[in-house]
Amino acid sequence: MKHSTVSRRGIRALAGAAAIAVVVSGCAGGAGGGSSAGGDGGSGEGYEYGATPEEIQAVFEDIDPLTIRYQPSAQSSQGIDAYRSEAFIENLETLSGGKITVDTTYGQGIAGYTELPDALVDGRVDIAYMLPIYQPDQFPVFHAWVTGTTLTGASPLVDELAANAAIGELTWNDDQLLDEFRDTGIEPLNVFNSAGAVVAMCSSEHVSADDWDGNQVRASSQAQISQLNALSASPVSLQYTETFEALQRGTVDCTLSTTLAAEAAGFLEVAPHIAYTTDVTFARGPGGVFAGSAWDSWPLAVQQLVFDSMQDEFIQSRRGDLDANSVAAEVVREQGGSFEEMDDDMQEELKEASQGLVEDDVADGLLPDGSADAIPESVDKWRGIAEELDYEDAGTFADYDEWYPMDDLDYLVPFGERYFEEVMLPHRPS
Repeated sequence: MKHSTVSRRGIRALAGAAAIAVVVSGCAGGAGGGSSAGGDGGSGEGYEYGATPEEIQAVFEDIDPLTIRYQPSAQSSQGIDAYRSEAFIENLETLSGGKITVDTTYGQGIAGYTELPDALVDGRVDIAYMLPIYQPDQFPVFHAWVTGTTLTGASPLVDELAANAAIGELTWNDDQLLDEFRDTGIEPLNVFNSAGAVVAMCSSEHVSADDWDGNQVRASSQAQISQLNALSASPVSLQYTETFEALQRGTVDCTLSTTLAAEAAGFLEVAPHIAYTTDVTFARGPGGVFAGSAWDSWPLAVQQLVFDSMQDEFIQSRRGDLDANSVAAEVVREQGGSFEEMDDDMQEELKEASQGLVEDDVADGLLPDGSADAIPESVDKWRGIAEELDYEDAGTFADYDEWYPMDDLDYLVPFGERYFEEVMLPHRPS
């Protein structure tokens, strides 16, 4: 099974397109190319978004060497889930001319996900991929947006791009969410990575109401629990690391998971029957990239380079999610499994439950007014953008590996550039 690797494409995507970038940055907030993400930006000289590698490195000649302590989500530097971390490291160390050293700890070796907010604030970690979904009491607005992901679609390619761009756009425009992190001393860099579509991975086919009735299904969020209750299933709270054994032993019938998480944990070896939706989704398991207390001490150029690298973070996150779909198609076929769309009646039950959850969060002041309509409207907008850029679903989940261009490392660059320039660039430090 072939996994493509990170190349210097990431640096080209980050530092290229200088001609149009000067125009964009001029509209987005002066010489820095955007308004400051968390204040007035760091000290010293910055650079234009879209500057060449040589121009960026020239700015870094006057910056003292520094080390950034980085904890990504991947368990190691190998595999699909490490695309984004490896690109991030390469961008910082190469474009800074070696002035930045990224001290990387994989496998949550410094702090587990529940401890990461504290580790960022006390300086044990400088930048991390965090999962605020595990702390709904500490980050209730983030958790409400997890509920909001239920109103996105789930086509193999186009909806995956559109869902992430739509929720990304809406969350970057939600000051209440940004302040939820900044008020604790944490700076959002990629505030809400919606991750891949969540599907049900089961030991047998789960399509109709009878298939779900009373079944034990592992869930990872309150939104998923509420959705499963609407299907008359029995939600089970279980640690990610315990899920493979539970599926293998039949302790649970299904788990709700992305294909990326399943690829890393081997879920499809013991639960090769995938049930998926189209017009609505199970609540996603998003995370985000955040900086800690060191952020304010970094020179402006360092802040800008870190922030600009989030363009590649978005691209490589999508690449990992979509490559995992391709791998899943192979594994399901090898294991004699299946891909089946859930019955229309079941999806309608999910949709009604999901809309109710979103409306409850709006009523509680956790989501902006009108979110139940704004989310699908934004998804429609980004579907149109994806199609404008010539992305299309050329097949299904079942034959994904036969039509998705997994070896084309430049394939997602146009969409990632469009997203960064329209959504994130106005928040660039300056």
